[in-house]
Amino acid sequence: MSINSLANAAAARRPDIVPLNVVPSGLDGIAMAAVTTPTAPPAPGPTPGGAAPIDTAFNVLFGYIPTEILTLYVAVLAAVHQPNRVTPAIWTTFWCFLMATPIVVWLVYGAKLKAAQKPIPFAYGTWPIWEMFAATVAYCAWAFALPDSPFLEYSWYSSALSGVVVLVASTVLGLIAPFFQRPLA
Repeated sequence: MSINSLANAAAARRPDIVPLNVVPSGLDGIAMAAVTTPTAPPAPGPTPGGAAPIDTAFNVLFGYIPTEILTLYVAVLAAVHQPNRVTPAIWTTFWCFLMATPIVVWLVYGAKLKAAQKPIPFAYGTWPIWEMFAATVAYCAWAFALPDSPFLEYSWYSSALSGVVVLVASTVLGLIAPFFQRPLA
């Protein structure tokens, strides 16, 4: 999935956004919200059914991969990479994208609300905090696992460990997501 999907899931937690018009309460609801573009509510009507079990399973495992940020990160890493060396430019790239991740989530979420003709979420209580946090954790896990990771300079780093970190982070984020589903103003 992507930051776009995370923003969809956050928008679904607003009472004034359809298609769900209710806060997603479980993995099925979160999976459905992530793949549905938010819009302003039309006349009242039935809400859609749950996601298929296979969709839910994939969304749990892959639901928190900030693909837009990672795509840019990999491109910049390729530009600053020096063979067999971890340079300050690689660490700077890592930290810049780490700081950019929650900002990008907020910007995409705000753009989706604006497209649904809702106010932009300037107040802290209206921010999609869970999605911003989850995307940032997922970015760290994936940046840790990618080739040319800045963590290569540490003796304890290994590609096997990085693979485990990605799987554990993705699974844990997906499994704890239902605990952070609260209405957004």
